[in-house]
Amino acid sequence: MAMSDLVDDRPDPLIFSPLRMAVHHGRVLGYIPLLFWLLAHHTQRTLVGIAAYYLLRFRSPQWRQLVRHFLVCGSSRRPRLIRAQSKPYDNTKQYLLCAHPHGILNGSWWNLISRFGLQLVDGLQLIMCVAPAVQWYPLYGELFEDRITDASKRTIQRILKDTNLTPCLIPGGFSEATYTGAQPDVEYSYIADRLGFIRMAIEAGVDIIPSYSYGLNDMYVTLEWQRHWRAVKAQALGLPTVLWTGPFLLGNVPFTENITVVTFDPFPTSQYTVDQTAKAHADYMDYLKRCFDSRKAECGAGHKRLEFIGKNQRPASRSKL
Repeated sequence: MAMSDLVDDRPDPLIFSPLRMAVHHGRVLGYIPLLFWLLAHHTQRTLVGIAAYYLLRFRSPQWRQLVRHFLVCGSSRRPRLIRAQSKPYDNTKQYLLCAHPHGILNGSWWNLISRFGLQLVDGLQLIMCVAPAVQWYPLYGELFEDRITDASKRTIQRILKDTNLTPCLIPGGFSEATYTGAQPDVEYSYIADRLGFIRMAIEAGVDIIPSYSYGLNDMYVTLEWQRHWRAVKAQALGLPTVLWTGPFLLGNVPFTENITVVTFDPFPTSQYTVDQTAKAHADYMDYLKRCFDSRKAECGAGHKRLEFIGKNQRPASRSKL
């Protein structure tokens, strides 16, 4: 296999197979209504069941291995990874890996890590930095094991200072998720006024690896009403404000999983100083757009363009979003 391409040639499970549907159901928290019903009607037994689950998750390697096997069998083989960097990353160094876009709980990296593990990017020791609640979701802990933590500034700074791990985060966050599939010909990146990840990389003296998941925003249709208002609220509250659905109103099953994740040459944040953070941020957005454009035709997104938005910058192409 060429260094630039990571694919899985095994047969793809049918999209409506019970196993595939169960994995998607768990990935996007489709069990929550049932959980609330059980808590309301069978409180004690449900709490005992929850406690037993977390005991197994943290104490039983056999349980984690069983769940990982379930995830592998039920995950799509369609998502692939193209390593477009000009040379392999130096796995003796730390980086900050930034995944774009967010999508609905980033199904692209979920699929790839399910099948290839956390060292799929040239052997880098990745640790997933997520919204605080995500690290407690069922299945996520089994998938990432002890390589999942919160995405707070303090935590990422500690990782970059005290470990040899490479934090992986999604700078657009829940705000960007609100814009999933907003327009068929535009991909929205909600980082126009988010400088924190750039500043952390500069302070730690590490470069940023940008990655882009082409096709991720096509997995689901999402609610259009008051997107910008909901995106701002998501940023303020640290909670998702996106509602989605799949084919035939099956909200947890996606329309497509033809996704290509591309990793690019590192952006040299280590060459900037802290007082150049704003310039580095502007340069990073320009670099990400050039990366996006360089591979979009190959990855089935030739008709799309990348637009940067944020709390104070609404989409230019459609004011009602």
